Amino acid sequence: MKVLRVLGLAILLTTGCSAFPGLQVLTGAADSPDALAAEVVELSDLVMADKTGSTNPSLLAAADRIETASSNVDIIEIRKATDDDDVFVVNMLFQAPANADPSTQEGQVSLYTAIQRAMELTWQGTLAESEGSSSLRISFISPQVVPTLNNSGESFIGLVQLNAEIDRADALAYLNGPRTLADFLDLIVNGTLDYQTPETSELYEGEPNHPLFMLN
Repeated sequence: MKVLRVLGLAILLTTGCSAFPGLQVLTGAADSPDALAAEVVELSDLVMADKTGSTNPSLLAAADRIETASSNVDIIEIRKATDDDDVFVVNMLFQAPANADPSTQEGQVSLYTAIQRAMELTWQGTLAESEGSSSLRISFISPQVVPTLNNSGESFIGLVQLNAEIDRADALAYLNGPRTLADFLDLIVNGTLDYQTPETSELYEGEPNHPLFMLN
């Protein structure tokens, strides 16, 4: 059943994701500074979810490092769980690679490798910030455009595609190993990594605390 859920995730993630301009800003993938500035002005707004200034700067720095190292994620929330200090939470927008076709073996490998890398970078990039927590929880979210009832037109919701949780000690042990794709999938098959795709539509209802770019 776990393997089937992995395949199900492949189908979901390759159908609901679009490009995130924020990734280009943080990774420097744009052709030139002028082109990047023009694209940002034309296509996107900077949304700072937490305007109180109360977010720990080390959390923001950790999120920035993870985003810079990955071309597939845009972190929207990073913190110890508000209802459980034993759980360290990272919620992120995830973009499947362009060649992640779940109908081919090469496409599946490409997708699973991107998921593996996103999780590894998150576990590794939050080692200091997650200290004191017993487990690490990551949710992959797909932004969806929906019509609204007021004059603002369309807006965004977040559809949760994957919830994954692992004991921090197990994540550390994994990071000290060879870390092949087979090793990562073994974490799922063995139950070391609790890897769940929602059986029904699950909307993101967290409290974003990291700046991100969203398409108008």
